[in-house]
Amino acid sequence: MEMEIAEKNDNPLLHRQEVQIVIRHENKGTPKRKEVIQSLSEQLKAKKDLIVIAHLKNKYGKTETQGYAKIYANAEALNRIETKPSIARQKPSEKKPPKAKKSKKEEKVKEETEPVEETTQKETPEKEAQGETTEKETPVEEEKSE
Repeated sequence: MEMEIAEKNDNPLLHRQEVQIVIRHENKGTPKRKEVIQSLSEQLKAKKDLIVIAHLKNKYGKTETQGYAKIYANAEALNRIETKPSIARQKPSEKKPPKAKKSKKEEKVKEETEPVEETTQKETPEKEAQGETTEKETPVEEEKSE
């Protein structure tokens, strides 16, 4: 991965440097944000925590990626200006432990309970056909008569 700084601007009002970068990556995929931050921190001698990659864009079939990065002077300026999602995007993701799979016993218990529920649902249409009313229908009829 070869990185070239195409344009570098100082922005004193926002306490940051804005950098346009061009990355050439022959026979490799698009570089990860972590790799770009690492390379930028080495080239510009800046702390990794103060670098925010705004975007990395490449065109289909080309081995060149263009990007835009912001290097802040201090953490206070970074937290004041950048949004929380853009800051979180720069940090390494925390891997969650995988959920435990349900045992076969628990699956069998669920299968046994499902047929019981189905039989109760089948009985209600039969009662309606015979002329019997359910509890839900009775209050509705009383409201209509009043």
